[in-house]
Amino acid sequence: MPQQWLPAIYGIQIILSIATMLFILMQARGAGLGSAFGGSSAGSVFKTRRGVERLVFNITIVCVVLFAGLALLTAGLVR
Repeated sequence: MPQQWLPAIYGIQIILSIATMLFILMQARGAGLGSAFGGSSAGSVFKTRRGVERLVFNITIVCVVLFAGLALLTAGLVR
């Protein structure tokens, strides 16, 4: 019986993966790669997210958690 849900779960996983990619790409970029190698970015590493930026960040986390949960569910159903 649970096998009949696999096509729907696969479709939801595809939608979640695309949404996750889009939300990751929508997030604001930081000071750049130069700051990782000691560039002059005094204070730009620690930043508080506000408004839409925080909403996009939280939605990204929810999408990743849902995708991981569905992946585990799928692995359990297929096995």
